[in-house]
Amino acid sequence: MAVAAAVELLTADLLGDFPFTGDAERAHALSLLLLPFVMDLIDGPTPLHLIEAPSPGTGKGLMKEATLMPALGPDVSIMTEGRDEDEWRKRVTSQLLKGSAAIVIDNLRRTLDSAALSAALTTGWWEDRVLGHSRIARLPVTCVWVATGNNPSLSSEMTRRTVRIRLDAEVDRPWMRSGFRHPNLRGWAIEHRGELIAAAVTMIRAWLAAGRPAGEQTIGMYEGWARTMGGILDVAAVPDFLGNLEDFYVAADAERVVWAEFFDSWWTTHADRSVKVSELWAVALAVDLDLGVGSERSRKTKLGVALRNYRDRRFGDYRLEAAGIEHSQIQWRLRNLGPGGPRGPRGPRGPRGPLAPPIANNGRDPSGGEPVGHAPRLGAGHVPQVPQVPT
Repeated sequence: MAVAAAVELLTADLLGDFPFTGDAERAHALSLLLLPFVMDLIDGPTPLHLIEAPSPGTGKGLMKEATLMPALGPDVSIMTEGRDEDEWRKRVTSQLLKGSAAIVIDNLRRTLDSAALSAALTTGWWEDRVLGHSRIARLPVTCVWVATGNNPSLSSEMTRRTVRIRLDAEVDRPWMRSGFRHPNLRGWAIEHRGELIAAAVTMIRAWLAAGRPAGEQTIGMYEGWARTMGGILDVAAVPDFLGNLEDFYVAADAERVVWAEFFDSWWTTHADRSVKVSELWAVALAVDLDLGVGSERSRKTKLGVALRNYRDRRFGDYRLEAAGIEHSQIQWRLRNLGPGGPRGPRGPRGPRGPLAPPIANNGRDPSGGEPVGHAPRLGAGHVPQVPQVPT
């Protein structure tokens, strides 16, 4: 099978009826399909693939099945989102203990924000206590990560760990559409699974024969994944891999949007004057900043912790800086770095302290111990056995 024919089979026959909003979305769907076949070639973690749409019935679930079915078969299990951090941790551990080849988080409804999931998405090994036992399991993270949802919002930490596949049928009731190339796509894909696998293997072999060139586009924390998947798609002349990142970041990062509004209001009220957290409370209330539930005192404390975590970070035209201590309270100020804003040497810094929590070790088991679970991912220099094409 020629590479062009392989691409045509996967993008036109299998994925052709999905209403992608752009070439980048199609490229990401194809990279998701190919990922299980080349996981052993990727040095480092892989991102969450978010399949989203503006309304139900657009084909998110079917897209998940179509992209994972060639490599993993038709029966890929799913899980729902956790209600709190402890539940997220237990669910991730449970899935990794099972050795799941794909972890699918179906139908996101809340803002996706989990420290446990964020850590799992950026490490090669996961450690947690096995539920009901006293032992600690050390588990290799070698699965494909997928989530689906209708216009989901993500925290800043989750946004930068995610690539988007957006569908939009641009009709009022997308589930009532007709005229598809394959009315029963699941049945067609199962019947032609051997051909779909052959097409995927053809694209991978063409990349190997070309000397495994690295893709030109990259994304922080997932450089190995981007080099491999981008290289395969470049050799196959599939355009716009990672071409929608900026649009996705603007649309999905709800946390950054509200904080940017907070800093705009702060500048309007206080300009570059040094202020205490208590002086910013009215601004936080005015923009409906999410500081959880509890008493006013506890929520003010959360605001102070958030400012500490965002110290020296830039939001739009503004940079948040510590401005010293007065009466045992940290002072904060904004520096306007936009056009016409005041510049100059940076002011005094406040006491150093912990910022965002450290991300788990990326890639290898630091202790050298034996993992609990299936075999770990092989290094980037290893050339795996290419799967045999079923007859």
